[in-house]
Amino acid sequence: MTVTKTDINMKKLFLYFSLIFAAALYSCQDKVEDVEGQLSFPPTVFSSSPTVSVKIGTFDLKAVLVSGAPLTSGTLTLKDEAGTTLYTMTKALSGTKDSLVAKSSDFNSAALPLGAYTMEITGVNSRNLTIEKSVPFSVSQTLYPAKNTKMYIAGEFNGWGAAELTLISDFTWEIKNVDLQGKAWKLKNTPDWTDEDWGDPGCDGLMNSNHAEGGNGNTDCKFSGLVNITFNDQTLAYSVKPAVNFKTNLSGLYVLGNFNNFEGDESKFQLKADNSWELAEVRLKPNDEFKFSESPYFKGKNYGDSDKEGTAAEYGPNFVWDGADAFYKITFNDATLKYTITLVRYPYPDKLYLVGDASSAGWNPGASVQFMKTADGKFEMYAYLKHTDTNGGFKFLQVQDWAGAWGKSTDGNLVQDGGNNIQVPTDGFYRITADFLTLKYTTTLTTWAVVGDATPGGWPANDPDPGVLTLTGGMGTYTLSIDNIVLTGGTHELKFRANNSWDINFGDSNADGWLEYGGGNIKSPGDGTYLIELNLAPTGYTYTITKK
Repeated sequence: MTVTKTDINMKKLFLYFSLIFAAALYSCQDKVEDVEGQLSFPPTVFSSSPTVSVKIGTFDLKAVLVSGAPLTSGTLTLKDEAGTTLYTMTKALSGTKDSLVAKSSDFNSAALPLGAYTMEITGVNSRNLTIEKSVPFSVSQTLYPAKNTKMYIAGEFNGWGAAELTLISDFTWEIKNVDLQGKAWKLKNTPDWTDEDWGDPGCDGLMNSNHAEGGNGNTDCKFSGLVNITFNDQTLAYSVKPAVNFKTNLSGLYVLGNFNNFEGDESKFQLKADNSWELAEVRLKPNDEFKFSESPYFKGKNYGDSDKEGTAAEYGPNFVWDGADAFYKITFNDATLKYTITLVRYPYPDKLYLVGDASSAGWNPGASVQFMKTADGKFEMYAYLKHTDTNGGFKFLQVQDWAGAWGKSTDGNLVQDGGNNIQVPTDGFYRITADFLTLKYTTTLTTWAVVGDATPGGWPANDPDPGVLTLTGGMGTYTLSIDNIVLTGGTHELKFRANNSWDINFGDSNADGWLEYGGGNIKSPGDGTYLIELNLAPTGYTYTITKK
């Protein structure tokens, strides 16, 4: 038989169509199997809320279900920590994606107490396949979980007040656009320091709690300029970052000098504006040598200026300080290389003494009387002072020597070395204060009385007080007393106040015999006649009540 070319072509064509048909048949079978596989998938929870934590108040319960086969029904149940069912709902579902929603009013979410809860979700599809899932969450005072319900920042920048932080994520608190002014600060969980507070005296990025041993220090890391602060109250890690990003030619800036062995990050500048750096405070003494350095270890660029004409030179000679021993603010522009160094304050005395012929010490520094220190740079004393002419009076000493003595420039204003003597207008028992933050002093003549419903005079307004105490002795004594005063016992109380006014008054909040300004009322010791003594010695303010 003769096989023609046409026969061969027909056989090839038949084989070709056979292959296509087989492939199509296989493909259809595969698609059928894919569909069957999808339909066999059980329902699953695509999303749900709340999760982890929800803030107490108004909130809904929601679960979104998906399934290969059409959904037919779903159930949502709310249980408390003990497993008691608080609310349940069942709903007919349709399609391959549907949701269960319980509105806040359905289960009165606002009435739920703080605590742990579980949302149980059940879904069923047309093939009777089922999903059951439990979602635990807590109802808390905050939207996110946290160790504390509130967080505040306090420091010298806000008078140690209480600026509130916001909880922005799990355990993470934040406050934005704060200028710490290069001063000390802390975090606390109450406005009034009645519970826990945190500080980082080591500047290592981890806060220490006042509840931990040795953990009561401030954070004094010289942050200044507008910054954003975050704090994790679980890990105690915190961050302080610029609130805005400014242009700069440097990665950082520090003052390095002989006072810090030309290394370290204690004197760190803050970027305050484009190319403009500021160091809020650094102490400079005569003949100190220093430079501005890009790193705390003299890596990168550094700047100096031996002429101190206001423009530094890159890799220039050291600054050599020829000004007074004091604290200075330094600014530097890393584009123009212009700088300024301006006086902030003189060093705060650590101790303060009273000397002068208006006082019991006379003009003998060795006999000078030490003040009570009430805060850094602030001092107070009660003392009997005499009126003198302008050649007499008193002064303040930093040590029991004339070196660095303080007098007045004008009334109420302090000046060091060369200041005038300070006088009082009349003899009497004075409250003397000195504030080296403001370079101010005050002298307030005082007369003291015991007042309260335990005393014969009762609680006065601003009337002249009966129950006046008299100074026992004269110069160099600090005890005022009233004898043979009749007190009423029971629930009656008393206090001490000066000058017929509540501006200066003492109470005893701890009932321990030590007085505090504005302290709590003192409980009467009982009916009877007493000697009451008020001791305002600079070693501490106390009182005694002795029955006759």
